[in-house]
Amino acid sequence: MGTYFEWVADLDATEADARELGQRVVDALVARGVLLPEVSQDAALGGVGHPPGPAWADTLAVSVAGAVSGEAPWGMAVGVGREVYDGGRGGVDAVTCPRCSVRRSFFGPPEEFGPTCSDEDGLRWFYDAAAAWREGGVGGGDGDGDGDGDGAVDLVCRECGAASPVTQWSADDAALACLGFTFWSWGELRPEVTDWIAEATGGHRIVHGSGKV
Repeated sequence: MGTYFEWVADLDATEADARELGQRVVDALVARGVLLPEVSQDAALGGVGHPPGPAWADTLAVSVAGAVSGEAPWGMAVGVGREVYDGGRGGVDAVTCPRCSVRRSFFGPPEEFGPTCSDEDGLRWFYDAAAAWREGGVGGGDGDGDGDGDGAVDLVCRECGAASPVTQWSADDAALACLGFTFWSWGELRPEVTDWIAEATGGHRIVHGSGKV
């Protein structure tokens, strides 16, 4: 079975301003009737979140009848601090080098990716660096991405050979961010929802994905 969720991440929020920006987003969604201002242990999976407001269905890309469930969702949890947002099961499909713009795919046909249809080494390469950044590492260093305490949380592009901080790579269906919003048991969000969040953050770059746990 599992639990579906939608996530929205702010790529420009810093650790210093994430909490304030998160509250601004909550206030904006409360004003629209999407959320309630209080928090509840029953609104998020494994944490607290804001329950849905009376206008929660206005966020859905499809009608309530066509959503995952016709019932009201759990709610929205605000994530403050470094986090990796993805599909919940290591679901990043590909990453793109910020230097040469070459895209490295992690999934594909067996003739290219073997019987698992996945690049397991590539997934570890990305997620090890992402985990090291999440635990406090910084970009710039020896470029090995090993998170061994030397401050290096870089990825080395196999195409151009350049080492770039993992946070500068663009990821398909994933994001590394200091501020994120998880809509638990929500249906697919309308594009306007990311516009509302971008407006509340002052025009930050906002990305959106979905997943299941």
